[in-house]
Amino acid sequence: MTPHFSLAELIDSNTATRLGIDNTPTPEALANLEILAHGLEAVRAKLYSNSMRISSGYRCLKLNRKLRSKDTSYHLKGLAADFNCQGFGTVPEIMKALAESSIEFDQLILEFNSWIHIGFAQAGEKPRRQMLVIDKSGAKVYN
Repeated sequence: MTPHFSLAELIDSNTATRLGIDNTPTPEALANLEILAHGLEAVRAKLYSNSMRISSGYRCLKLNRKLRSKDTSYHLKGLAADFNCQGFGTVPEIMKALAESSIEFDQLILEFNSWIHIGFAQAGEKPRRQMLVIDKSGAKVYN
């Protein structure tokens, strides 16, 4: 899809494989995965081109529900990924760098101090640049 992010990487799911769930993206999600891959390239560049480990990208509805995620998740649309970038720094350092960047993300979430969730707006929609922190106590606006 892009120099550093393949379709296989963005749809890979150990959970789907283990449970025998077909996680093939819909045509709409496939188009959105292009937006996601290009957005992730901008993130990678901001993180000094350090490699990123994508732990979750596209999820079909069945997989998303098995993971107990909301039906409104941008993972279902192919517009979100959860990742880490150990070569850059800690998860809070990644969050800070992206929050202060000009990257046009729709949503940026620091989740349980363990990974970053980033979502991008669909083509033609304006990114909200919403930033949150989720921990055991729930979700809070990122400052």
